[in-house]
Amino acid sequence: MIKSIALNVKHFLTQHINIYRIIVGIGFIGAMALVLTPPVQMPDPDDWAYYYAAKNFSHGHFTVNNPTFYQQAGETMQHKNMLIQYLPIAYNKWALEKAPGYVFYLIPFEKLGIPRYGNVVLALGMVIVTFILLKRLRDEKAAMIGSLLMLFTPISLVMLNRTYMDTYASLAFMAMGGGLYIYYHLERAKLGPVKGGILLFLAFFFSGWSVITRYTNIPIEAILALHWLVTRIIDRRKGRETRVKRELIPLVLGIALPALAMGFYDYFVFGSPLTYGYSLTPFPIKFAFQYIGQTYAGKSIPLQIIQYNFQAYERNLFIGFPLMIIGIPGFIMVLYQKIAAYFKRDRSKEKWSSLRSEVPWGTLLILICWFVFVFVLYLTYEWTAGLQKGGGFVIFDRFLLPGLFPVAIICALVMARFPYKVLIPITSIVLVFGGMLYAQWAWNLKILPAWLTERTLVSRWKDYVFPPWFKYPPADSGGAYFPWHITAKGAGPYPPK
Repeated sequence: MIKSIALNVKHFLTQHINIYRIIVGIGFIGAMALVLTPPVQMPDPDDWAYYYAAKNFSHGHFTVNNPTFYQQAGETMQHKNMLIQYLPIAYNKWALEKAPGYVFYLIPFEKLGIPRYGNVVLALGMVIVTFILLKRLRDEKAAMIGSLLMLFTPISLVMLNRTYMDTYASLAFMAMGGGLYIYYHLERAKLGPVKGGILLFLAFFFSGWSVITRYTNIPIEAILALHWLVTRIIDRRKGRETRVKRELIPLVLGIALPALAMGFYDYFVFGSPLTYGYSLTPFPIKFAFQYIGQTYAGKSIPLQIIQYNFQAYERNLFIGFPLMIIGIPGFIMVLYQKIAAYFKRDRSKEKWSSLRSEVPWGTLLILICWFVFVFVLYLTYEWTAGLQKGGGFVIFDRFLLPGLFPVAIICALVMARFPYKVLIPITSIVLVFGGMLYAQWAWNLKILPAWLTERTLVSRWKDYVFPPWFKYPPADSGGAYFPWHITAKGAGPYPPK
């Protein structure tokens, strides 16, 4: 019966190719319904920091005074949470610890009273770019699959709901920027100076804005810029037209505008364009490489961080990103085919070997580096290392969300080769699992096993959330002190007793 249905679907799709776009449209509406029906989830201090930042920024207040901070902190405590990510930077002056890019983006939606639609707009833009790129790489079937994966991957749905978090924006801005850049690179020979210039500007503007939304996205933007530079050098050496003169202005503008916005904000708030919130934070937010050469209890701190993260990595990774089951082997297969073709001059046109022609070397290297810089970088993150079981898949996987785009691209290209009798059940399982897991998380339903959505925020060290090698900054350290003492049981005034 499944085979018969698959054959009918295949016949219908071949006769009505626009059905792929209709399916994506229905999927988008369904995802938005899932996300907008339950209330906004605000379970962490991060949400409350962004919540008040959006309100303060929309009234022109990049910093707040003591009365305002204590009022907002009190309101947060009434919701059984803490406003600990507004930092005291001077006497009677508090500022947001977080990168301001997402808050700036959210201001018009906040002023209109529709803050939840900020993420909806981002999701729409991301799906459009994903569809366009995959259609260029292969066809509309692959474009449909990739668009649905971007929407219904479980951690993507969860963070799409969390309006007052930068996580979804850090994915969407980078996916739009990186996707447009790859598309531009593939099509630049056909693009005129105006259209090409606009695409290149938008590519680097969106990727740049993702950096001032989440600073750890900067390696991805650097990879895009490096790819542009290297390909132009290669073109020059081979005597091809480089178009550098007409590309340089939109590229520089795209990078400069977000950088200037960040620089002016930091200067106005912190007194220097080189000072930012995280540089003053009292929290343990370093990565393993920042502890190279340091030890605790006779063991390497970097190795301890990686070891502790590994204990929860695969569990949370495959809950939040089930498409990794296809994506990781997909990356390996494409890379192997490219290398094999290079050494063996293999020109076969078999079903699977054609993957290497769909993903040019430059595009593949961008996607691989993108994947590595997200998933490997956060394997070395200090804060998640201190949480037993990674704190549940949402707490752990939200840091990894910007890495969804390259995985979805490879998965879509692989899955597009599946026969319909295989593709339909697999895609349905992925979408249904994502929807059910999100529904259980958002409504606290009992659909799936409870351990899939449990929220475990328990330190692996007795009494303290933070690692034992973390040192509390002194209370007189120029204002950048820690006003709260956080333990596994709650919070109290600084300093800890």
